[in-house]
Amino acid sequence: MDGYNELIETLQKIRRSEERLKVLLDNKVLLEQKVREKKEIMEKESYDVDKLEGLSISGFLHLIKGTLIDKLDQEEREALIAKNQYEFALEELNVCMKEIELVRDRIQNKFTVERQYETFLKNQEQILLRQHTALGEKIKDLTEKEYYLSEVICEIEEAEEAGQYLEKLFLNIIHCLDAGEDLGVVDILESGLLVSSCINETVKETNSNLVLIQQAIQKYHLEVMDVMALYTLNLDTNKLLQFSDRFLIGVLQGKELSDKLKIASEMIKEMEVILTKNMETLKTKKMEVKLERQQIKDSKVQMIETALEIK
Repeated sequence: MDGYNELIETLQKIRRSEERLKVLLDNKVLLEQKVREKKEIMEKESYDVDKLEGLSISGFLHLIKGTLIDKLDQEEREALIAKNQYEFALEELNVCMKEIELVRDRIQNKFTVERQYETFLKNQEQILLRQHTALGEKIKDLTEKEYYLSEVICEIEEAEEAGQYLEKLFLNIIHCLDAGEDLGVVDILESGLLVSSCINETVKETNSNLVLIQQAIQKYHLEVMDVMALYTLNLDTNKLLQFSDRFLIGVLQGKELSDKLKIASEMIKEMEVILTKNMETLKTKKMEVKLERQQIKDSKVQMIETALEIK
């Protein structure tokens, strides 16, 4: 238990130091601004003294009036005050910077201490699980839920990755179709692929992207199904699948090439909107699942810490 208490005390010191560091960093910004302001005032007052000492027009006028010495004394006093205020502000900033260094030194081993504490709690968790007590059963149940939610997060991230790839392909194909004047004399087959009477690199690139989109839609659909097999999620990929199965069939309705390309671009943009909504749903769900998992972790830690305190 001495090791546990020592770790707790060290962690508490680190957390207090982190809070202190936040305050110090805020103070540093204010002090830096103060130093800049005091320096400007000091330089202005010093310039006023130099003007009089150099017998500028202003100094000459005071000399004529017989007030140069009095004016010079006044400016020198003001310059000295400004200099002292600048040096004091600079010293305040230096003290703040030194304390920031000290506080950062105190928290530099934060990661190591946290890892030690997590390892200690993990060992205690295993001990409680082996005891088959009511507390052990609760911890076991929470551990299983935590593992399950981690699997859900993993599947969501795989679906997000597949969706991001599909988004990229949509952008590429829209760019190709919007540049229709570069395609030359082409037609669009029922499959959605472009054919040309001559070899055209843009046509090749467009067809390559079309094939990749079909494959990417299938991949994205499978990844979404994996997520929904683990977690209730309101996602529908049917329109994307229908679009993939008979790719750009509606494009044939266009008579002119420009019409066909415009229809093709509009259809893909419609699919892009559907995909974007799905991706937003995945992102929101992932945040919810992560929060739920963190709450379970916190509950487990609280149970284990309570058990340690009772001992």
